[in-house]
Amino acid sequence: MSSTINIAKIKTIILFFADKVKKLHVTKLMKLFYYVDFLAYAERKSSVTNDIYYKLPYGPVPSFIKNEIDNLEGLVVEDEFKSQFSDIIELKESKDKYGKLVVPKGKKTYNLKLLSEYERELISGVIKKLGDKTASALTRKTHKEKPYLATSNNAVIDYELANKLGGRKALG
Repeated sequence: MSSTINIAKIKTIILFFADKVKKLHVTKLMKLFYYVDFLAYAERKSSVTNDIYYKLPYGPVPSFIKNEIDNLEGLVVEDEFKSQFSDIIELKESKDKYGKLVVPKGKKTYNLKLLSEYERELISGVIKKLGDKTASALTRKTHKEKPYLATSNNAVIDYELANKLGGRKALG
């Protein structure tokens, strides 16, 4: 598996999610990326983002993407740690209990040509099956699945565990 993070591809996926998913909370975004990456790995032995996922209390979390979101939130205040996503999204307070919403900045467009046909189809399938679920419903769902259950707290979730998801039927 390649270990290169393609920031342009991740930005495209974030904007695609933000465009197609109503109420895209940060936690929900993390779970949608998890399904995209782990299903891709199960099907072709390669994730889409090449991010590393950790087992955290709210479920699987992609470390690079989460760090950039944290930088966007201002959790890191030094200028050299400005989020690489700050040009495309911002976080807004939500009126519900699910945390902050991911909102595109201005009229941002995304270039789906950065994604392969396979990736576009997979991401669209994840949105179709899980896009209307709440962040807490997705958290509960991931907590019952073998990749999460088989991993120690705060440890890296091995991509090889993707085979234990049961393929796309894991989407429901």
